[in-house]
Amino acid sequence: FRDSVLASGGLRAAAADLAWIQLLQYMAGNLPEIVDRPGRRHDRVLSLSRRIVRLDPHFHRGALYGASVLGWFEEVDRHEEAVELLEEGIRRTPEEPLYKLYLAALAFKRKGDDARMVGLLEASFDDPRTPTTMRAILANLYALKGDDAKSLETWRRILANPLDSAEHGRARERIAKLRASERSRRAR
Repeated sequence: FRDSVLASGGLRAAAADLAWIQLLQYMAGNLPEIVDRPGRRHDRVLSLSRRIVRLDPHFHRGALYGASVLGWFEEVDRHEEAVELLEEGIRRTPEEPLYKLYLAALAFKRKGDDARMVGLLEASFDDPRTPTTMRAILANLYALKGDDAKSLETWRRILANPLDSAEHGRARERIAKLRASERSRRAR
């Protein structure tokens, strides 16, 4: 109802901003009025992200963030929903290149071609439109592949970027763990 009132009053961008805040609160577990269905973690990511895109098609960060969670969070892993969200973003603003890049990365992930998937994600790393979450996902992908050096480098880049301040705490933790692991390996 609030979205309709704001949108009809010419405040679509403001409504999208509120929807974005709700998505972030939901992901942090601080939105008790929106509850997941049993057995489905982060069940409302698609609907909350879609709401942002429909209110303000140029609020790309909302769709990219939602697609990142849906496509790459291990405990979520709902590839089809990520694709659906990205395709809606393309329909509404086809000029946004990161939608197509993420679609391609998801296709490579689905095919098991991790090298090409990571290559695409690396290509978007320095783009200011890339959500911080996707940068953190890339750092975690390196760690999962056993490439601690690249993971460490990626976390350092995140820590050095003021736009990624939401991940600075986790970056410090991961850097400390990776350094400790490196020292442990050297000591052996």
